[in-house]
Amino acid sequence: MSESKIEKYSAKEWDYIRKRFYNSILNETEIAKLGQNVGISWPFKGKDETPAKYIDLEFEELQSVPGLVGKMSRVKVLMDILRETLAFDDPFGDMVDTVENESQEDDTFNRILEKLEVPMDYPAEFLHFSKETEELLQSEDVKTLMECVHFGQNIARNAVMGGDLKSFLNSLAHKDEKAMSTHMPYRRGERGLHLAEAIGLICRSLNTSTQLHLLQVGGVTLTGEEQQKLASSSKLDIEGSMKRALDKLSRVGEWFSAEVPDLEQTFTTEGSPERYFISINDARIERMAVELARLKFAPEEEKKSSGFLGRIFGR
Repeated sequence: MSESKIEKYSAKEWDYIRKRFYNSILNETEIAKLGQNVGISWPFKGKDETPAKYIDLEFEELQSVPGLVGKMSRVKVLMDILRETLAFDDPFGDMVDTVENESQEDDTFNRILEKLEVPMDYPAEFLHFSKETEELLQSEDVKTLMECVHFGQNIARNAVMGGDLKSFLNSLAHKDEKAMSTHMPYRRGERGLHLAEAIGLICRSLNTSTQLHLLQVGGVTLTGEEQQKLASSSKLDIEGSMKRALDKLSRVGEWFSAEVPDLEQTFTTEGSPERYFISINDARIERMAVELARLKFAPEEEKKSSGFLGRIFGR
């Protein structure tokens, strides 16, 4: 057996694999299912047959587990499945311990974004993350989408990364369009970024009271609990939230300036603004997006007829 073969299934390699799996989002997924995804068969099935069952064990202990005793071939299969899974779940993880890569710029995500026709200089402020992640990116002066990706890669090299930033990088690595669209205005089934989805992401970031007001203005029937929530909300707070959203919408409109005329036209002709936002594929977000866009892109008389926010912002 060659030295490389021994290294591939050594205690050192097992420690490397299980260390990576401690923070994997697939830690509780059945190994048989992981094996199917990477084209390797695992002989055991069951909800307890997950990476979590094995990764706390040392290499020698692993070989004494029932079903693996005297079956080094199964230990190798287990390692192969987990190793191949990591290539998908943590595509940037292999750089963590590779000294020669530390001084080189990894271009994996550059190539992915180019293929998706996503501009690398898209402003990071227009991406959608949790408040904590957004504050972290701001504190690190992250300005563009590509800088956001590189920042995430650097965190992965030096610390455990979780949350929505890891989710975003994984969505790009897997080319998971649904997951990508929760963070950037990517339209599923097409390429590039789009104004409708960008406005939708602004709406997703609004506080609950402001979202409920937009829904009510848009004619959506609220539940009793939602009506109580809205009734107890401060109009000043909603006004402040809306001003910030419209300021952001102005900047988004400048970025997507080529698409703005088509949106404006839906408010000035017999076109339907509802149809413009249908690609978001979320009825409530679509309705909020229509009402938010109306305050920015509709004719003045239509803005002023949009409730108290229309009277405030329709000038």
